[in-house]
Order: sequence, then structure tokens, then C-alpha cells
Amino acid sequence: MKGKYHRMMRETELGLIVVLALAASLAGLGTIVADPSAVLAAPSGPAPGSYELSFQKTDGTPVSTLPVCTPSVCEELVLKAHVGDSNQQPAQRGVVIFQYCSLKGLPPNDITRPDEAPKADCENGSATWANLGAFKVNGSGDAFLDFGIVLIPRTVGFRFRYIGQGGGIANGVSDALDFTWF
Repeated sequence: MKGKYHRMMRETELGLIVVLALAASLAGLGTIVADPSAVLAAPSGPAPGSYELSFQKTDGTPVSTLPVCTPSVCEELVLKAHVGDSNQQPAQRGVVIFQYCSLKGLPPNDITRPDEAPKADCENGSATWANLGAFKVNGSGDAFLDFGIVLIPRTVGFRFRYIGQGGGIANGVSDALDFTWF
């Protein structure tokens, strides 16, 4: 009997607390929380990030186009990924996977039939994103890939995927950008 009486008293106390909270809320003295568990902080996931792709030469000079490699001029393209949080603080951990737009059915690395395509081909489904390589971000939130030289004029779409690995910034994908060799 004691257990049943104790449970009834506990239920009465809880009911009184709800009534008092309701009265306080109606009087403008407090706020009612319909679901008490909502007061507890829900575990938050990684924060959204910023994922920026850019292009540069091996000396760090930014570029948007390059001439194809000839005996007199031969410059390599370097892809640069920068990952930061919403406050522009650089990622301290994580991996960047660089990707290029690849035509379906063509073998990669065939100089006579290049498989690279503009980003529009990946966006319309006539090509797919293919991985180039994965690199850890450095202390500045950057990762680099030396794409190398190109011998045939073309436009190639690039992007990168970021995998946070517990670094506090959410996984994400950069906007795709085209790069043109002329």
C-alpha cells in the first residue's frame, strides 16, 4: 500500500507543478514547455562549412585558363580546396577528394581520346564525377592536387568532396567549376 500511496503523491506533485507552470505562463511569468525533454540540449552534429575550389599554377599564381603544353610553354594546373566553418575558421581535420567530370565509356588517361568533360555534362547526366585523389587538409584548411599538364585544348569540370572525420565541420561538396586549356 505504501508504494501505491507514494506513486499517487508523486503524480499529484507533478500535476501541481504543471498547474503552477501554466498559471505562471498565463500571468506572463514563465514559459511552458509542452515536451519537457525538449529542454535538454539535443546532440548537435558538425557545423555547416564553406567549400571553395580554386585553380593555380605550381608557383601559387591564381589562374582561370592555361595554354596547352608546347615545347616552349608547359605549365601545370594545381587544384586548391579550402574548407572552413561558418565563421571562416579553417578546417583542422578532414580529407578532400578531388573529382573531375568524366565522359561515360571512355578510358581515363588516353591522350588520343580524353575522357574529361565540362561540368555541364555531369550536371545533365551524360558524364559522371570521377575521383582524382584524396588529401588531408593542412592547418590552413587547404588541400592541393597537381593535375599536371594538358596537351589537347579542352574544358574540364572539377569539384571536391570534403569528409570531416570528426573535425567539427560537416561533410560537403564544393561548387563545380570549369577550367579551360586553350
